[in-house]
Amino acid sequence: MTRPNKILVTGSSGFIGKYFINKLKSENIEFVECDLALGTDILDLDAVLALPPVDTVVHLAANTNVQEAFKNPYGLYHDNILGTLNVLEYCRQKKVKRIVFSSSYVYGKPQYLPVDEKHPIEIDNPYGRSKLIGESLVSAFSKDNNMDAVILRNFNIFGAHQNSRFLIATILDQLFSDAKEISLKDLSPKRDFIYIKDIIDAFFVSCQLESLKGINIFNLGIGQSYSVEEVLALVFKVSGVRKPVVGLGVSRRNEIPDTVADIKQAKEQLGWQPSFTFEEGLKDMLKIEGRI
Repeated sequence: MTRPNKILVTGSSGFIGKYFINKLKSENIEFVECDLALGTDILDLDAVLALPPVDTVVHLAANTNVQEAFKNPYGLYHDNILGTLNVLEYCRQKKVKRIVFSSSYVYGKPQYLPVDEKHPIEIDNPYGRSKLIGESLVSAFSKDNNMDAVILRNFNIFGAHQNSRFLIATILDQLFSDAKEISLKDLSPKRDFIYIKDIIDAFFVSCQLESLKGINIFNLGIGQSYSVEEVLALVFKVSGVRKPVVGLGVSRRNEIPDTVADIKQAKEQLGWQPSFTFEEGLKDMLKIEGRI
């Protein structure tokens, strides 16, 4: 392990960013924040280049609304690609040693399970495509500028204080509201849910591990999928609260029926594996939010 001297975190006010900043504070690692909420627009190259030099960049900033991206693909491509390009130009000019890039599920409908890093790429939504383009740019700048790159492909992250448009957050919001029932579009899709604290550990290790030379790609999940119905059952069990559930039978555009991450590569090369089961993550999330 090598301790970074200073880390630039883009999207530091976002869901992952807030947790990661808290981790850096707890480890007494110096950091620089880049976030529109704090006055630095990642789409403004001059503003990004004005940030002080660091040796490691963790690039989290992105437009992450998958379904809205179908309505406004231009806006999503513009924000995610230009933002990444500006960060990479910062890396080039400041001679950054390593970038850790937050990617996501870029595989499309699985041809086999679990999905490993060599699975064919068949993306069917603008968000995933923007992330893949980001990966390509990160790889290109890595090769051209002798900069190490770690690309982390996150599966379905959950945790306390997440935006309510994400499944587990919307279930909890409805469960603890005055609503008489929980209304969800589709109860059948299965996802690999990974707890935010485990994600943060993976990002932190990715900043430190000296053996990660060149371009490295890792899936981050728990290696098991849960249907929406199974998620509901666990939420009811952990919370001790139960409500009727209405499934509207409405599938999202280009819905993926099931996905499971193969995390063997992360275990072997990062020395990382999840420390929370899905149920343990739910319990911790509910405790942090003061719901149990």
